[in-house]
Amino acid sequence: MISAGLKLPLKRFDAAMLRGATAHYLIDLTYAGRVFRLSRDMVEVTIAATGEVLQYEGTLESALTWEEALTLFASSGDVSSVSIACVLPVDVPALVAAGHDLLSATGEMSMWIEGTDYEDRRVLMRGRLADPQYGGADEPISASLQAEWFEDSAIIPLPPQVVSATTWPSAAENAVGMSYPLVFGATAESGAGATSMSRAYLVDTAAEYILIAGHRVLSTSVNISVEGDLATGTVITSTDALGQVVSLVDLTGLPITYTDADDFMVSWSSGALAGDDGKVLTGAGDVLAYLLRLSSVPVDTGRVEAAKSYLNRFKLAGCVLEGVSPFDFISSNLSPILPMSMVLGPFGLYPVPWRFDATVGDAVEHINRDADPTIDRDGPVQYETSIKDIVNEFKLRWALRLRTGSTRGMSVLTGTRNDDNPDEAESVYCYQSQARYGVKAMDVETTMVYDAATAGLVLAWWARAKSLPTRTITYVVGYDRAWLERGDPVAITDAELHMSEQMALVEQITYREDGTIRLRLRLIEDVALTFKAAG
Repeated sequence: MISAGLKLPLKRFDAAMLRGATAHYLIDLTYAGRVFRLSRDMVEVTIAATGEVLQYEGTLESALTWEEALTLFASSGDVSSVSIACVLPVDVPALVAAGHDLLSATGEMSMWIEGTDYEDRRVLMRGRLADPQYGGADEPISASLQAEWFEDSAIIPLPPQVVSATTWPSAAENAVGMSYPLVFGATAESGAGATSMSRAYLVDTAAEYILIAGHRVLSTSVNISVEGDLATGTVITSTDALGQVVSLVDLTGLPITYTDADDFMVSWSSGALAGDDGKVLTGAGDVLAYLLRLSSVPVDTGRVEAAKSYLNRFKLAGCVLEGVSPFDFISSNLSPILPMSMVLGPFGLYPVPWRFDATVGDAVEHINRDADPTIDRDGPVQYETSIKDIVNEFKLRWALRLRTGSTRGMSVLTGTRNDDNPDEAESVYCYQSQARYGVKAMDVETTMVYDAATAGLVLAWWARAKSLPTRTITYVVGYDRAWLERGDPVAITDAELHMSEQMALVEQITYREDGTIRLRLRLIEDVALTFKAAG
């Protein structure tokens, strides 16, 4: 079992639970102050803790088909829905006439294994009715049960975290109206040549204090640069006039010359925000979890935790200087460079890592069509990528110098390295792609990376995802594999397609009431299989 969200556990089935079992889809529909329990068959489900027996009426008039999918490079989750048609044991038109709007009805869809406890059901989706239709009292209603999307109404930095006459009565004129910087990560270098990563504001012209962050920081000192002068200042933890915690530097006695109108830049060699472990908040998974906690959207904290170890290989650093929602910041700055897609589950938003580096040893399941006669291929192998989508030479500009707007670092991944260019590295994926399709380049700048190792990781996963054509294949399997989830690495053996332990990632799962599941699998190309050159 994995914790999901702050209150509820999210059950994951396993093969032993599902083997030989009968599964039912349950709909719990809340409408007009009542909970209507619906299924295709009449079933009784027991809550073991209380002994209560829940009766699900077999009044669903059509089979349920539910799908969950991943979209590569997606920064926001797809909204799931399922069509339902049922007869409710109430006079629906009379309730609507009395003011009980069908659009206000909410519902939960779950999968329950016959003979198990109600608490062991797997919740698949929660949402509201959309596009409802109804007729007379004895006629069925039809609608879509649709997962609720969200708008992140939170703002970072927080609205009160702004330089004003209230928070800093003696602030310099050009500091007024500026948000307190939210800073995470580190720039590694110190002294001359250090990269300016964030801004500071002169908030007390009399005491000569500059505000470097709207929170406590780990660094005891930072590098301050202003108009070509550089000095190391001691960090002071204090509060503004509203009692909000801030980090300051006292400029008194520092070997710099400045005016009230000058711009101050900060580089962080020892790190800014602390993570949950008390160390620098820099791992991409930790940064993502921190930002999601600041958002107003529902978050599946258990699944976020599960993804952190894979994402934490990427070390991030950056700052938030202007008001933005945490989700928008994630979508604009983290999603484009990290191997993940954000998806919406029944307990909230969470990332699914794209494990293009998965090997047979990482496979959580083997789809062996040759050995298992219950596995059927559903349709042909599909090419999902056109030649125009292929990229096989990647340039990433990183380590943004905030003062100049230029970047200090540049990393290139291509097919054949130019030995005279120390910024270039080569990839067999790029090499094979260029041999087939010619050179197809992309040039990207990021404000979130300040070390070469992470830049290399970004380029490496891009090469795996973008250099070679993407193929998908769909298999129909039994409910004994209903425990598989989006993003899971699996191995395929299918002699008809000349595949032996071919690695793939679960991209889409379609649950059907005939006892089968459709799995759409995205193949991970193996460069050990030499691609033929063009022509």
